[in-house]
Amino acid sequence: MHFVKQGSGIPLIMLHPNGSSTWVWQWVIELLSHDYACYAFDMLGHGESAKPSRHNISMPDHAQALDDACQQLDIHQGYFVGNSVGASLAIEMASSFPERVDKLVLVGCPVWNPHNASVRLEDTVGDSDENHLPKPRTLEELKQRTTFFNPKQEWLEATNKSHAQAGVLVGEVRRALAYYDIMARLPLVKARATLVMNGEHDRRRVVGDMLLNNIRNSSKAILPGTGHVPQVEDPEGFADMVGAFLRPAS
Repeated sequence: MHFVKQGSGIPLIMLHPNGSSTWVWQWVIELLSHDYACYAFDMLGHGESAKPSRHNISMPDHAQALDDACQQLDIHQGYFVGNSVGASLAIEMASSFPERVDKLVLVGCPVWNPHNASVRLEDTVGDSDENHLPKPRTLEELKQRTTFFNPKQEWLEATNKSHAQAGVLVGEVRRALAYYDIMARLPLVKARATLVMNGEHDRRRVVGDMLLNNIRNSSKAILPGTGHVPQVEDPEGFADMVGAFLRPAS
């Protein structure tokens, strides 16, 4: 698994959305690495990480791969911040390896019902071409999907580049997430504290209360003027919000 590390201190593991890569954390790492050892990972098959050796990799499989990587890096406990599917992966880490996760930040976390997986997957068929590769997005699509509230050309280019790098893995991770029973995992999260964060205009913001009601010691935060990937749109505001949550109470 490819990763980018910067800073020193308590490990802060950063997990990106589906079809993305470490690029979504590049500005936030600059800010948070003053206080933490930031590790931004590319999920298997994404960015510069190796492709999985088999198909139909589940969310627990991705968590096992991440835990193996962390142990090789002597990261035995730390803070985890995940965005979108990265938030689901962080929840799987916290439920399968509770001793690893001290504090947890869930950004734009999807809450899907696996009983509706086939319908959800059918609705996303148009996102891929006949070879199951992701179609390039447009600025208007990024805005409609609330990926970004005010998308920029450079973010569009980075999004399309990382989608192309992940290739068929985008659809495979989407399928893994669709069949992932996240609600069954939430009571197993034993992190010392959890922050449920959304961008103000993120269409997945409505499920935040489901997370709050099912994860103990959780609180909520909204970052104004941002969409589903708020750390890109407002890295300073994001870093301030996350930093305030992670810092020990005085």
